[in-house]
Amino acid sequence: MAGKKQEKEEKSAREFEDFESALARLDEITRRLESGEVKLEESIALYSEGVEIAAFCSKKLSEADKKIMKLKEQNQELVEVTFDVDEDNGD
Repeated sequence: MAGKKQEKEEKSAREFEDFESALARLDEITRRLESGEVKLEESIALYSEGVEIAAFCSKKLSEADKKIMKLKEQNQELVEVTFDVDEDNGD
């Protein structure tokens, strides 16, 4: 059974080569779960996949943040900027 788990983890790592494709899949999972039309077992599997993808996205965002901070340090412009998603929506 450990072979199947490892195979699934390897597939997940290959499946999302970039942040955008992972985020698109996470959006799809969210829509399916919110629709209420999936059965319990499928809901659990989708939720599990979503958690895994969310961790992947979080890691990618953290890596991007570190790169930006490093670039700012190199330019001697170390300034921390807080992004407020709600203000950017224009709602």
